[in-house]
Amino acid sequence: MSKRANAAEPAFWADEADDSLVIQRYQTLVNTVDDGIYQLDSAGRFVAVNNIIVEISGYTRNQLLGEHVSILLEDDDVERISSEIAESVANDEQLTNPFEITARTADDEVIYCELRVSLLVDDGTLQGSVGIVRDVTGRKRTEETLDEREQQLKRERDLIDQILETSPVGILVLDADGEITRMNERVREILEISADEAEEYDPSWRTVYDETGEPIPTDEHPFARTLETGEPVYEEVLRTELPSGDSRWLSVNAEPLFDEAGDIDRVVTTGEDITELKERERELETELDEIFGRISDAFYALDEEWRYTHVNEHAAEFMEQSREELLGKNAREVFPEAIGSNIYDQFHEAMETQEPVSFEHYSEPFGIWAEVNAYPSETGLSVYFRDITERKERERALEESERRYRTLAECFPNGLVTLFDHDLEYTLTAGQGFDRIPVDPEDLEGRQFHEVWPDETVDDLDPAFQAALNGEETSIELEYAGREWMLYAVPITDERGDVFAGMTMAQDITEQKERERYLEDTKSQLEAAIEAGAVGTWEWKIPEDQMITGETFARTFDVDPNAAREGVSSDRFLTSIYEEDRSRIEEKIDDALESCGEYEAEYRVWNADDELRWIVSRGRVECNEDGSPVRFTGAVTDITERKRAELQLERNNEQLETLFEILPVGVVVADEDGGLVEANNAAKEIWGGDVLEGDSLDDYNEFPVTWVDTGEPVERNEWTIARLLRGEEVTDPRIFEIEATDGVRRILSVKGMPIRNERGKVTRAVLTLSDITERREYQRKLEETIERLETSNERLEHFAYAASHDLQEPLRMVSSYLQLIENRYGDALDEEGEEFLEFAIDGADRMRNMIDGLLTYSRIETRGDPFEPTDLEDVVDDVLTDIQLQLAESNTDVSVGKLPRVNGDANQLRQLFQNLLSNAIEYSGDGPPTIRVDSEQRDGKWIVSVHDEGIGIEPDEQERVFEVFQRLHSREEHKGTGIGLALCQRIVERHGGEIWVESEPNEGATFSFTLPTVTDHEL
Repeated sequence: MSKRANAAEPAFWADEADDSLVIQRYQTLVNTVDDGIYQLDSAGRFVAVNNIIVEISGYTRNQLLGEHVSILLEDDDVERISSEIAESVANDEQLTNPFEITARTADDEVIYCELRVSLLVDDGTLQGSVGIVRDVTGRKRTEETLDEREQQLKRERDLIDQILETSPVGILVLDADGEITRMNERVREILEISADEAEEYDPSWRTVYDETGEPIPTDEHPFARTLETGEPVYEEVLRTELPSGDSRWLSVNAEPLFDEAGDIDRVVTTGEDITELKERERELETELDEIFGRISDAFYALDEEWRYTHVNEHAAEFMEQSREELLGKNAREVFPEAIGSNIYDQFHEAMETQEPVSFEHYSEPFGIWAEVNAYPSETGLSVYFRDITERKERERALEESERRYRTLAECFPNGLVTLFDHDLEYTLTAGQGFDRIPVDPEDLEGRQFHEVWPDETVDDLDPAFQAALNGEETSIELEYAGREWMLYAVPITDERGDVFAGMTMAQDITEQKERERYLEDTKSQLEAAIEAGAVGTWEWKIPEDQMITGETFARTFDVDPNAAREGVSSDRFLTSIYEEDRSRIEEKIDDALESCGEYEAEYRVWNADDELRWIVSRGRVECNEDGSPVRFTGAVTDITERKRAELQLERNNEQLETLFEILPVGVVVADEDGGLVEANNAAKEIWGGDVLEGDSLDDYNEFPVTWVDTGEPVERNEWTIARLLRGEEVTDPRIFEIEATDGVRRILSVKGMPIRNERGKVTRAVLTLSDITERREYQRKLEETIERLETSNERLEHFAYAASHDLQEPLRMVSSYLQLIENRYGDALDEEGEEFLEFAIDGADRMRNMIDGLLTYSRIETRGDPFEPTDLEDVVDDVLTDIQLQLAESNTDVSVGKLPRVNGDANQLRQLFQNLLSNAIEYSGDGPPTIRVDSEQRDGKWIVSVHDEGIGIEPDEQERVFEVFQRLHSREEHKGTGIGLALCQRIVERHGGEIWVESEPNEGATFSFTLPTVTDHEL
């Protein structure tokens, strides 16, 4: 303050109030403002504080008055502000930039503030300061929260991008208009989409067929149906033609994503290449048809609903119907007379017990006997049957013949035949086999069998003899006299079916067993190769340590095939095994040799081409009677490609498991009974620990869940998990409040999807839980803050309007009296008096302009016109017409590029361009002004720019130019009120945009601002 300024300034209030009334009015004004206002003395102690300062700080007014400002501010802030105050006083300047500070309240709470300081200086000496404080804690924390959320969303987007691009399934994302917004690399690979096609790819470019071979129009594709109906499409099998001429089969899913209004926002379509699977299906169907054709028995298959799924020609002939007539029909409808019969009961029992059945059945409709064998599975029943009518008739004829002779004739083998009675006494013995044993057949007849044979042979024979006398047929193998025998024991019955004797038939199978052992040796090698899908077989003669292999096996282990055919040491093969696997394989081989058992191992070997390959090796060790290993046979299969795929799958699973655990939302997976299958760490934290361990919904009654809006308990059948298990999809978040085990009440946003098996049954439920407790609290506080700000803003606008309006009257009076003085006494004033009068008139004019500007600034929001489509080129043409005199006087060159059509207030946009163009002319420098107006579209918005080649702006001053009454130059240098650019900023902000300046001193300036585009429904 200067003495001259105090003397020249008129009174703030219109009437002539005394000092006490003026002070009272100032106090009322200060306490009405929503910002904190204080005054400090030269030592930094509080002299005055308004109510807002008291409210913000938590101290009483008496506790603050007389205290140093450090009671509220941190030492660093005090030192920084004090330093800038000292520098400003030394340079005879005011502080222009606001300070961002932190203050500590009486409750030791830290708050963020914005501080503007005005210095009270008298004759170069600091007398104190007046400050305006604004609490920006909410804004700061909102900015921090938004920044943190933006980083989190970016990480999630990056992770999702990685998953999409590494997915083995093709993924297409389409918007609500059916336009493709994203496709991953797998889609481009499956559909043979080139890089040139990718950006503008249209689904109609690929012809698509259903499984019957009928072409599908584009508007009936799965994504198109989902867009039309809002319903997902799952696993629809389609075939598409590719540019290369190949066909590809796809399993397609389409899932809609909805926006907040419930409208479809996007459709995610996935396509899995199942071409190889379909080709294999066709091969299997062909093989199955060939197999059915080769089956000599009649064969048919029933599904679990008793419908015919396969019928061969023999069965069709037997049932006197064509295959086409039978396929797809229900057997109970085709042959209703079978219901309740033996065949029906047997089939029903087989399907119930899942055990095969064999029986003979007489068919009344066809008058034949059939031998039936039925084999059940989870999907139905396979039935083989043959016509045995002739056999049954022959059996009946044979039964009429002499039973003993018939039985002897039918069963007599090349060996020994005996008959015995219930006393186990031989009644008949015969056969050439007696030549091979030291027993005469005549010595047997009339004697019991245990009197003839050694004790060990009696022990072997007794069960067979007893079984025959009990009506059962049986067979056993035994050794006697250095030979091996197969003995059959059968009952002999009379016409009534009663057993009256037994018969044994013993066959010398010594040569046969030797042949079987030889064949078994050969078979073991063959079976090992077949089971392993062999790439090579081996035989290791262990006592001689000679490994004999084929060429493929030898090359797999980088061994000379010629040497391997003759036999090489086992160590030669072991050296080809990868070093890290070798000791493990040696241990497995030792275990197999020790146990004389099976051997199986996966490991890596260096082959003849010096490639490291994965193989699986399977074999069997054979031992002699002493338990010593003598032979080791087996085979190897190259599984390199499969192993690589497994390793890749493991890595993918690890990534998905990691994704599951690091998701910022809780994820819970439940089984069909409501039992917990899996929960990530976020879910456990939400519930206060590892508590989700129930086996069904009944186990969660101890966890109270209430509706947030009403506080009423949520019924169990309304729990999200219960709805999911009923098959509902919960895509709109449901808001609940829970009390976790740690005692904390939390508000949750819950969504979920049911998981179905191939039959459509719900087998899993997946829920996502988001803890929105802080968000809800923040939202509540934010709404309260917005309400207070709106109220405060209304008061401030009303105050600004009222103050500006009320100042007009005294200003008009001052101007009128100044004109009267000039008219009446102008001639009586000396030169200095005329200068004083000129200053006073100029000051009154500037005051009027500032008041008009302030009125306009305060009415931007309340007095603006509604937004409507506006052509900016027309707006700029009107402005150039209005300022054409100014343009002509300054010889200004203005060029205007193509400007867009925007949605806005035409009058305010006209004011915006007029202020910017006038500024460009005013600060053009010494030469004629050159101005360019142009625009560009970026990120869905228009950016409009006004360029000049004038004096420019210092970088640290570029934000201050948009503040009210902030001037960078004296009025002698450049005229103006200091409110023009602030008015521009207010207009742009009302239109939802932002304004900024880019400039360097003496290099001109570019003022740019954003405006929204005109949408289709606004045209």
